[in-house]
Amino acid sequence: MTLSFRKPIILTRVNQDNKEFIRSFSALDPNVNVKDSFIFSPLYDIIFEENLEENLDSDYLICTSRYGIHSIPYNSSVVGKTIFCVGETTAFLARKIGFQKIFYPEVGNASNLVKLICSKVKDTEATLHYLRGKEVSYDLKMALKNFGYEVRETIVYRQKTIKLGQKMTNFIRKEKMGGVVFFSASVARVFCNEVKEFPQDFLFFCISDRVAKEVKKNHMLDNDNIRIAPEPNTKQILNLIFNEKSIRPN
Repeated sequence: MTLSFRKPIILTRVNQDNKEFIRSFSALDPNVNVKDSFIFSPLYDIIFEENLEENLDSDYLICTSRYGIHSIPYNSSVVGKTIFCVGETTAFLARKIGFQKIFYPEVGNASNLVKLICSKVKDTEATLHYLRGKEVSYDLKMALKNFGYEVRETIVYRQKTIKLGQKMTNFIRKEKMGGVVFFSASVARVFCNEVKEFPQDFLFFCISDRVAKEVKKNHMLDNDNIRIAPEPNTKQILNLIFNEKSIRPN
């Protein structure tokens, strides 16, 4: 069976992430035909910068994205360090490549990560190394600096924007799509800048209030069109879409 609103949901992340998402949805409900229920339309690609073979001599590492983890070269001295991750998924990947001393906030977002770092790192003279993307929506370095920390930053990846395309835009306008999933405000902004009008029943599944605000800012939509995960993580987004079946029965 397909999802109850009978139209596919657009997944906007890179295809590897989209594939992981539908695998997780299949585990949540094996009866759903994910091939018909979701459609991949990546709005960005990830371009990695040069390898980090050097400059990882800091006491603590910080990653606010899985792509930051992917940029870390494996060696025993690096994975022996303490690493702070933005959430459970990023922490899982850090553990997978060998890190043992891993901390992440219970509710995964950048502001909670700053609070966690302040609670765990008492020495403000300790060196913190933030591995980040070129475009960030939260200035973590400045937030930590306000608490007296010095943070070294290295840009390890950047996002290359991909246009939605006229074909997908027409599908949305002709009411062939049921909604879209957003994991970041920047992707929501790109999408909403390209699509100027949406069908009345088109839904926006947003990982956080900040992402939802970006949608509202661009289209002045009311809350009937927007679903916000109670916690900013993939599991809650999955549940949000799954539970839509109870809101829109067959």
